[in-house]
Amino acid sequence: MLTILEFHNISHRGIGWTNVPPARFADILDYLQTETEIIDPCDFYKYLMQPESARPPKVMLTFDDGYEEIYTRAFPLMRERGLTGMVSVVAGFTGSTNKWDIMGGGLRHLGWDQVSELIKSGWIICSHTMTHPDLKRCTDDRLDWELVESKKLLESRLGIPIPAIAYPFGRFNLRVLVAACRAGYKFGFTVGAERWKRRRGPLTIRRVPVYQIDPDALIRAKVKPNGPVKRFDALKNRAFNKLSLATSFVHRNSYKYIPQLP
Repeated sequence: MLTILEFHNISHRGIGWTNVPPARFADILDYLQTETEIIDPCDFYKYLMQPESARPPKVMLTFDDGYEEIYTRAFPLMRERGLTGMVSVVAGFTGSTNKWDIMGGGLRHLGWDQVSELIKSGWIICSHTMTHPDLKRCTDDRLDWELVESKKLLESRLGIPIPAIAYPFGRFNLRVLVAACRAGYKFGFTVGAERWKRRRGPLTIRRVPVYQIDPDALIRAKVKPNGPVKRFDALKNRAFNKLSLATSFVHRNSYKYIPQLP
């Protein structure tokens, strides 16, 4: 069984519950290394095919939004443990200060050199669109721009293919999936909070969010087969996901905040 954990910022700063303090993140890494196998993200898709009975449980570490403290805080802690992960980059804000997130506004995003160093260390990079809107609420033109231009910018600046998209807020529908496929993405990452009644596939890969309030019992539940604690965690995650949409409503014109692109 592969569980894809979704972190955001590894930081004491910001008011959002998505910030996990570095010391707590280190404790989570120690637990995961003891009880699970943390996989190389380059090989993630083959592990999705494994049955849930596979032991030990497999875990992949992902980080959304591309904050600079992923490089300054998470990267050293993972490197000393021999671990790598996937970071989803909001391409239009690379190297600039956050203006679209009402919970974490004022935080700096990864710069191009920092992203390149992560790649050299074995991390993989995923598009998180140009400006982090709710893609379900975008016009057709804006939707295509967010998906196509972020992929083109990341590929041109980093010199590597970008085959994956992480949908902001985990939000997607059939129109978004068609646009992602048309833009050339082979993989798409959502969160368990987004219910999808159709068959799951490579463009609707679920991740499990990790929040700063999650106690050890919930961290254990996230990486184990279904049970009452895991079901409670899923309900909590759906509630938090709904609350996070306040960002998309407040900054629905987030393209206006985009810095001057190179």
